[in-house]
Amino acid sequence: CTSYELVAHDQTEVTFCGNDMTTLRLLKSIMGTDYYHVSISTDVVGIESAVALKNGYALGIALTIGVNQKQFGMDSELHFNSQAAIFYQSTREMAKLLHMQGADSLETLAVGLGDLYVTVYGGRTRLVGILLGRGLTIDEAKAELNGVTLESLVVAERVARAVRRRAADGGASLEDFPLLLHVDDILTKKSPADIPYEAFTYEKN
Repeated sequence: CTSYELVAHDQTEVTFCGNDMTTLRLLKSIMGTDYYHVSISTDVVGIESAVALKNGYALGIALTIGVNQKQFGMDSELHFNSQAAIFYQSTREMAKLLHMQGADSLETLAVGLGDLYVTVYGGRTRLVGILLGRGLTIDEAKAELNGVTLESLVVAERVARAVRRRAADGGASLEDFPLLLHVDDILTKKSPADIPYEAFTYEKN
């Protein structure tokens, strides 16, 4: 959720996680209000992973905004088809990453996707994704942000590194993560933002 909307008492859904359900229920009874709705879960690994993963994938979605600004002009209308395409692929990849950790419940994925949605529409991650999509290198984008901490960069790079290592051991397929690996290439190899949309397609008989 975004803090300024919470201050305005906008209807908000959150999830508290921890090892003890009794404690979680107590926290819910203390913190819950008529506008702050609290779910609780003992899937600590899943919830914490889902909300971390969303940072790297929000960066990927924001790339499309910058790419379209570069192609159609800074004052062009937002293009939602391309954003939806990346959101779709983000969902697939996040689900597979959570599955690797044994944390692939629908509820856990939904927590990450809700957080992903709100992250795309504001904040530092959106801005850096737009700048990279416009064609700036990661160093140039960081300079534009004047040293602001960017969790999304750390998440994308570390998760991509873990996936590559897992694939080398035979525990994952790199073909399952074209978006994550493209974002990583932009960050670590300074590759241009050339989103591999065709790699997101599938056949299901």
